[in-house]
Amino acid sequence: MLTDPEAMKKNYVPTSPDILHSSKLINPGGNQTLKFTIKKAGDYPIICTFPGHWRLMNAILKVEK
Repeated sequence: MLTDPEAMKKNYVPTSPDILHSSKLINPGGNQTLKFTIKKAGDYPIICTFPGHWRLMNAILKVEK
């Protein structure tokens, strides 16, 4: 993403079929509500795609039946 001249316009979210949902860039202290449906149980990684943030801003969303 760093080399993509459109990265900022894309909120640093790469184009990939592996990405199920994304948000806009959120300033410190800000928030955003995401609503989506996951149809299949499993472990889904959550990461911040802003350059360098993924190292600390990541989690696993566990979906169970």
